[in-house]
This record gives sequence, C-alpha cells and structure tokens, in this order.
Amino acid sequence: MKRLCLAIGLLAYLGSADAFSFSQLASLESKNEPARILKFNQTQVSNQSSETKPASQPAKNIADPTKSANAVTCFNNKSGIGLSQSKDLDGRDILAFPLDRLRNNVRYGFIENYKQGFSRIKKDGVWGYLNLCGDEIIACQYEKAEPFNDGKALVKRQDWHFVDNLGIESESLQNIIDAKSLSKGLTLVKLKSNQMALIDNNYDKTSKPVSAIYDEIIILNNNTLAVKTNAKWGVFKLGEGAISEVNYDLIEPSGKENLFKIYLNKKVGLIDANGEILWKPDFNIITDVDNYGFVKGISETKQQLININDFRVSKIYKKISDFDARGLGIIQGENNLFGLVDKDLKTVIEPQFNTIGAMGEFDLVPVSKEIAGKGLKFGFINLKGVEVIPFDYESVGKINKKGLLVVKETVSCNLDEKGKKIGTCKADKVIDVNGSTVILPITKFPDAGKINYTVTDSMVHNCIVVRAYRNEDKNKNVKFMLVRGDDFKVITPEPFDFVQAVSKHQFFFVRQNGLWGTLDTTGKYLSKCQFKTVLMASEDYYLVQNDNGKYGYLDQRGKIQVTPDYATLEYFKNGFAIASKGENQVGLINKFNAKIIPFAFRDIKFKENTREYEVLDKDNNRFMLNQQGECTQNCKQLEIIRSKANGSDKQ
Repeated sequence: MKRLCLAIGLLAYLGSADAFSFSQLASLESKNEPARILKFNQTQVSNQSSETKPASQPAKNIADPTKSANAVTCFNNKSGIGLSQSKDLDGRDILAFPLDRLRNNVRYGFIENYKQGFSRIKKDGVWGYLNLCGDEIIACQYEKAEPFNDGKALVKRQDWHFVDNLGIESESLQNIIDAKSLSKGLTLVKLKSNQMALIDNNYDKTSKPVSAIYDEIIILNNNTLAVKTNAKWGVFKLGEGAISEVNYDLIEPSGKENLFKIYLNKKVGLIDANGEILWKPDFNIITDVDNYGFVKGISETKQQLININDFRVSKIYKKISDFDARGLGIIQGENNLFGLVDKDLKTVIEPQFNTIGAMGEFDLVPVSKEIAGKGLKFGFINLKGVEVIPFDYESVGKINKKGLLVVKETVSCNLDEKGKKIGTCKADKVIDVNGSTVILPITKFPDAGKINYTVTDSMVHNCIVVRAYRNEDKNKNVKFMLVRGDDFKVITPEPFDFVQAVSKHQFFFVRQNGLWGTLDTTGKYLSKCQFKTVLMASEDYYLVQNDNGKYGYLDQRGKIQVTPDYATLEYFKNGFAIASKGENQVGLINKFNAKIIPFAFRDIKFKENTREYEVLDKDNNRFMLNQQGECTQNCKQLEIIRSKANGSDKQ
C-alpha cells in the first residue's frame, strides 16, 4: 500500500511537470557540422508524463505526496513525529517529515533534502530513499544512488539500474560504468569505452544514448555542458542544442554561475552560458572574483576588467591595480603614466602622473610628476585632479587619521661644526593636509638631513605621537614628540627618549638621557629632566629620586612639592611620610614638606592595625602619634625635643 500511494503521488507530479522537448534538439542537428551539436536520437524519446495512474486508487482522491504529506499519504507512519513545512531542492514548498530528526543518528552518513518527493539517504554505508512521510520506501542496499529525475532514479549495486517510485528495478543498464543525474529525465553517463554521453529514462529499453558520444563532458551548470570531441571543446545548453563551435582546448567553470573560462593556444578568455564570447582567449591569466564582482584578464602587454554580474568591460590598460576600500583602482595607460578608475569603470583621473599611490585619509592621492627645472616632485591631488599639496617634495608619506604626514624636501643645511659651510640636504618635516609646516626639518650640523620622522595614529592626552630617529637607527634609539590634535601645536620642546601620560592628571612624564622630568599640556617644563627614578606613590604623589640618590615628591600636578633632600622617604599614609636625612635623623613630614616630627629620632614606625606612629629616640624613649599626627604618649618630652630641634634649625 505504501508503494501504491507513492506511485500515485509521483504520477500526479509528473503530469504537472514541464515536459522536456527533445524535438528541439533534433531540429538543431546539422549534416554539415556534425561535431558542433550534441545529437539526440529522437526515436529514443518517450514522454514520461503520459504514464497512466493505477486504476485502483483514483488520483483525485489522493494528495500529491511530492508536494505535501498528510494523514492519508502517511497513514502507515508510526513515528508519531509531526510533519513540518519546508522547501525541497527545487525550491517548492512542501509538508514533510523533518529530516533533521535523523541527522543525529550515527547510522546515517548522508541525508539529502527532498527532491521530487524523495530524500536520498546513506545508512550503514549503503544508499536508499525516504518518502515525504519519512518511510524508507526504497531500502538502503545500493553502492551508489542518484536523485530522482522525472520518475526514476539511477542506482548501482554491481551494475547500474533504474529504480522507480515503487522501488522496482529495471534490467541492468548495458555499457554504463558511472552516472550523474541532470534534469528532465536526462543523465550524464560514462561508458565502458571511457567516453561520455547523455541517456534518458528509456535507456533500459533502448540501450542507446540520446546524444552523440563524446570523449568527455563536463557539467558547467544545471543547463550547460562542455563537450569534448577530437581534442576540442564546445558548449551545449540542454533544451537548445549546441550553441558554440567545438574549437577550444578546454572549457571549465570560472567559479561564477553562467560564466566559463575558455582556453585556446595557451591563452584564456571568457564565455557566458549561451556560448557568447565576452573576452577572446587573449590573456595569460584570469584572476579570481574580487569583492566588487570583477575579474581581471592579464597578459604581457595589457590588462582589462570585466564585471561578472552585468558583463561590463573596462578599457584596456597596461596595468590595473586591485580596487581599494573606496572602489578605486590605479591604471597605467599606454603613455606609461598613471591615473585612477572607479568600480563603475569610469576614469576618475586620466593617466598623467609618473607615480600614483593609494588614497589616504581626507580623499587625497599622493602623486608625482616632472616639474620644469625641478625634476620629479611629489604632492597630493583630490579626486578631481586638483593639486592640494603642492609638488615641492622629494617624497611624501601616508596621511594619518588626524591629517598629519611626513614629507622630504631639499633645504639649505649647515654642513660643518662651525656653521660656515652651507649646502643643501634632503630633510624630513611634518606638515598638515593644508601644506602648513608643523615640525621643521633639522638643518644644523651634525643632524642636518639625518633625522627622520614617522607620524603615528597613536594618541596621548589628545596629542599625536610622532617618532623621530636617525636614518641609520630606524629600529633603535627612537625619540618621541607630541603634537596637539586640536591645533597641531608641537608641545614637546625637544624629542624625548620616552613620553608617559599620567592617566589621572593632565601632565606628562618625559625621559631624556636616562633622567625623568614633567611637562604640562602646553609643553612647558614642570620639572626639568633630573630624576633617576619615578615611583608611583600613594595618595596621588609621585616618589622621585634625583641623580644624587636623594628622594622627594612630585604632586598631582607634576610639580616638585617635597624637595629631593632625603636619604630615605616612604610612601604617604594619612597625609604623612616617614623621612630620613641619615642615621638618628628620622622624622615625619606632611605633603607640604612641613616637619610634623623633627629629624632627631632613631626610628619611626607606622602601625597598620591602629594607624598610629611609634617614635623612638636614640635612648629608646617611646612616643606615640595618632593618625592625625597628634601626640598621645610622652608628649611633654616630645615637645622639648621638638623645641630644641626647631631652635637648632633657626640657627
């Protein structure tokens, strides 16, 4: 009963399907050019849709199982799994058993979506078919199996057979060693002679192909084949006959539907699915498709673009670069000069420049050209070809995101130590996109023409980082400068070995020749480079040590608040810091460097648990201060020591 329901449904489908007309193909046969078309034997053609439906089950009472499944067609379905809406491989809406319910089953090596009412499956290493109800209507028993194709499927156990919608096998198909189902009842087969041909669903009765026999056939797309005979290739379109001459060395897919590569005499070109030549085989290479849908043909003397979406073709140039993110490509004309083309294949800038670089920020393009009396000079143009940065430079760099760049120009330089010998040198300088100078070139001996700059996109406190280095030391001994991003003012008075932003406060630590100092955001020194070390301290103060080994503090503004006079100096706690000027000269200071405890004691300790200070003199007398610095123990004696110390300080 299962088979009967399935057969009825499939016949209903075949009756509604568009029949494939082989008479069209036969009418294209030419006696004069037998190699040019794929011949079909008209006597072998049968109309699959003319099969009669079994009388025992009228079609009008049965839903078409190739379109949907329901309680009638699935009355033997015992799984209890509900049917679901989906689309089959032909894009038709169907109601069917959900195949995903089987895909986690390890027994299944392959489960294909439904096609013409059947799902091709591979279970336990052999092939079979499910119907729309999820029933294994044709048992898994075949070494190979092709999808259903107008009522029949090709299967292989030892030989190839047709199997119908009831699972009934035909006699062995003679002379066939491999098969690939196409559409409309046609199948591409490989014969025992290693040649290839097309057969239809009547081959089990006729044993004759419906096409000529070819040395090789390649499937280019669902409707187009490449055929080879006598070492030459042509294109055949199913349903329309041969439409190109059999005269190519090779035809192969291009990676884009309906576009194919053709080879002739070691050259490559392109044709469409109708066999019409888009590019003659004149190129050595055809590139892969780029992000804009273009392929490029390349030969020794020319290059050309074609848009594979609409087949628009560019002019021929000597060279064409890849398109950049803006959709612009560099072209080289027959005059050997360079210009720009866009992705619409319009010439943006005619080839007129000696060199042209990649477009940077602000839609400016670096170019060079010969300037009368000056030679080859570099500048920038906009996309209208208008000069924006003049052609004054020996070279130009990349524009950064803020609008700065490095240029090299010829300038007057001091060439000896005394400054008497004047000449010219090529020196770097930094300019903005308007051509205004931001960082001057170095023109004095011994660095004249030897200092290079690199503008980065790194920002520190809204300042652009510029790297400076001698041209022989590009990867070492690099120094840093800062340029304010708002107005391009240079705020570093000189290049520094290191620049460190203070995240919480608006100033910079700078290092020069191994010593640290601080700058404010206008570029003024808060403290000259004089500290050997800088340590992050608590309570927003920075512990520093000068070149003489003495310690002090910088405040949160980067200024010296505690002069580096101390042999030792601890971190601030509760606003106080323990300091020492030597042996038995330990005291306590506040953030203004005022003496809370004079430098007349052997030791001072901070008690973490009570936040108190324990003070010991050289005789081990003990004094205590609370966390506010007020005396709480042995206070009279402490005041005597403090008075003596203060008097000694005044003297």
